[in-house]
Amino acid sequence: MRGNQRSSGGGLAKLGDLIPQLMVRHGLHRRRNLEQIEEAWRKAVGEQYAAVTEIEKLSRGILTIKVPHNTFIQELSFRQTELIDTLAVLLTDEKIKKIRFVV
Repeated sequence: MRGNQRSSGGGLAKLGDLIPQLMVRHGLHRRRNLEQIEEAWRKAVGEQYAAVTEIEKLSRGILTIKVPHNTFIQELSFRQTELIDTLAVLLTDEKIKKIRFVV
């Protein structure tokens, strides 16, 4: 976006239209989105589990969570439906269908 960015109508582009483009270009939307997901995960799972788990990615509705050992996979897998339901309430812009736990 060098100089004056023009809209398709020939006039100057509105700042409100440029900000989302800049966020995408610089990856800021992903960072902000990840922060929202991390906060929702913390609320859904509780501080005890949030302290030892890490969000790896959200892709195609599958939230991948890194855990320290297999015991956590078993414990959190029992709560998967509850966690997905809670995340659905907290993250209205994201559709999480499944949580995948990895060591």
